[in-house]
Amino acid sequence: MKKEKPFRVGVIGAGMIAGAAHIPAWKNLAGQVELVALADRCVERARLLAQKEGIPAVYGEWQELLEKAEPDIVSVCTPNAYHKEQTIGALRAGAHVLCEKAVATNHADAAAMYETAEAESRILFAGQSSRFSGRSLAARELAAEGRLGEIYFADTCSMRRRGIPTWGQFHMKAHSGAGPIFDFGSHQMDLLLWIMGNPRVRAVTAAVFTKIGNRPENLATSLAESGAPLGVLMPRPYAQAEFDVEDMATAFVRLEGGGVISMRLSWAANIPANMHSLMILGTEGGLTADPLVLSCNTGRYKSNISPQVPADRNVPFSGHWLETEHFVKVLRGEEALVVRKEEVLNATRALEAISLSAQAGREIVFEEEDEPSCRRHIA
Repeated sequence: MKKEKPFRVGVIGAGMIAGAAHIPAWKNLAGQVELVALADRCVERARLLAQKEGIPAVYGEWQELLEKAEPDIVSVCTPNAYHKEQTIGALRAGAHVLCEKAVATNHADAAAMYETAEAESRILFAGQSSRFSGRSLAARELAAEGRLGEIYFADTCSMRRRGIPTWGQFHMKAHSGAGPIFDFGSHQMDLLLWIMGNPRVRAVTAAVFTKIGNRPENLATSLAESGAPLGVLMPRPYAQAEFDVEDMATAFVRLEGGGVISMRLSWAANIPANMHSLMILGTEGGLTADPLVLSCNTGRYKSNISPQVPADRNVPFSGHWLETEHFVKVLRGEEALVVRKEEVLNATRALEAISLSAQAGREIVFEEEDEPSCRRHIA
């Protein structure tokens, strides 16, 4: 049997998510993929990471990586605002793309990225790594089997007491588009809509706040508290004056069929401790996560069932390891892509509307005939 040639992988961006998640995940697939190049505008940081990980070629510009390294796969690991240009550039250069979340800062950009992938006969894989855990896969399976009945309500909370990502450009709108909306929110919106069967987003009401991130507090915190337990080789100097995104967002999302989603997201809030929860309610059962519990009736009795979900891989960012394994199988024709275009566009549409609703101070409503972007609702 002829041995498959390894896919050549290039990585754009040498920040935390590249060093802690993408590169270790690709290295785990040695023999199936070959890490050939790394690009970052900060060449010193790229060289440092490449030396640490044994990546042979380093470039200061991503275009140079595409031209000279000729990768089969590109991991886009830069801030959100650069995903569209870099992803489209990689697709047009003939590479398949794994783009870190949030795939884009608005629906129109995400749609353009997928249109390019289709035109170039390449695959765009939005890196929604939260789907790739035992709990998430089990929750999706239980919902798809009808164990919840008609799903009508979901709630998610991802709030840190003090966990602003001070080591990169997350806190700057020009680079990231938004704060926790595109950080936690991109994971949670995608996860909930996926588990619920991807009902179309119909309306969004939201409020955002910038109350803590733009003022000095002189608190002793750590990189781990801000979402970077490892992978930050050259932290960017942080200044509160640069903080121009929300540090908290709350949203209420109406869905086709009458269901709703409630969200609370924050990097900084005066709460006793970090809060992370997920709840989905249906007519026949409900799900809560971490640990995963299915609440339902057994005959005349109330029951709480704790599925024995296989443990996730004992590595940091294990979801990225599973998503890269899945991507290679997709490219080999062994599996169908799990994160589908219509799901990503639906979630991106909702995330964009959160910011726009907060900006407008009113609900953003989508009609059946609406154009993809909801920007025209803002007068």
